[in-house]
Amino acid sequence: MNILLAGGTGFVGGELAAALILQGYRVVIVSRRDPPPRQKDIFYAKLPEGDKLFSQDLIGQSDAVINLAGHNISAGRWTTRTKERILESRLRITRQLAQSIKRNQTAGLPFPQIFINASAVGYYGVHPTAAFDEESPAGEGFLARVCLEWEQEALALEPDGIRVVLCRLGMVLKAGGGVFEKISLPYRFGLGGYIGDGGQWCSWIHMEDLVALISLALVDERFRGAVNCCSPQPVTMAELDRALAGALGQRSWTRLPGFLARVVLGEMAEELLLKGQKVMPKKISEMNYPFKYPDIASAMSALVKRS
Repeated sequence: MNILLAGGTGFVGGELAAALILQGYRVVIVSRRDPPPRQKDIFYAKLPEGDKLFSQDLIGQSDAVINLAGHNISAGRWTTRTKERILESRLRITRQLAQSIKRNQTAGLPFPQIFINASAVGYYGVHPTAAFDEESPAGEGFLARVCLEWEQEALALEPDGIRVVLCRLGMVLKAGGGVFEKISLPYRFGLGGYIGDGGQWCSWIHMEDLVALISLALVDERFRGAVNCCSPQPVTMAELDRALAGALGQRSWTRLPGFLARVVLGEMAEELLLKGQKVMPKKISEMNYPFKYPDIASAMSALVKRS
């Protein structure tokens, strides 16, 4: 199977590309820069400029498209310009991919039958107590709006008979990078702890389980529409921090008051750090997917050993 992978050099995309190659797939990564030479069995294609479409040949040679591309939502304070980049970077490339597929289909040319698009549990908004699954409606807030509009661009392909999968990602934990690196770094200086009151819900997933789920979505017809890609055991931020401290053999004792996070990071702190959502992976649970890391203690133990 030939896979066209947008966002293949990012945090999740890099891990996914390597795993797909090991499984025997041919992977073509969409790059914003001039494509480098073929490396380690990975091929590259240049992202079309502006609103131009992908070439007919590239789309026609692809059996499936996986779209993980988008500006990093946690790179810093959400200015008006940053929020525009977060939204537009996702909508533009999703629209380019979808319209390129539609063009091939209309012209009677080969086109991918599977479109896997990233989204996030931010779709549900934030809530201190409610539990959400794939049947829950979209919430309110900036991230909920981003996810809703992002998903709508991908869902435009469903009427054409293409299997669209919307992977609503929880917080992805991986040794040596991302959120895990940020929350474990203070422990190296004896400053481990959490932000706010610790009661905010955290819906998370270990990178290995996420990669396995996306790989499975390529071949399993049960993956269709929205799929919550997160552990069946969400935790509060305090519980996550205690699990990390336990895995490190250290004590969690510092607390960053919420008002300081708001001063430094503004709206981003409110939606990403100080509030959360309890999201359950109903569809995956009904499939009896065997999570390698279903609970936060086992995930943190594995991450600490590899970091």
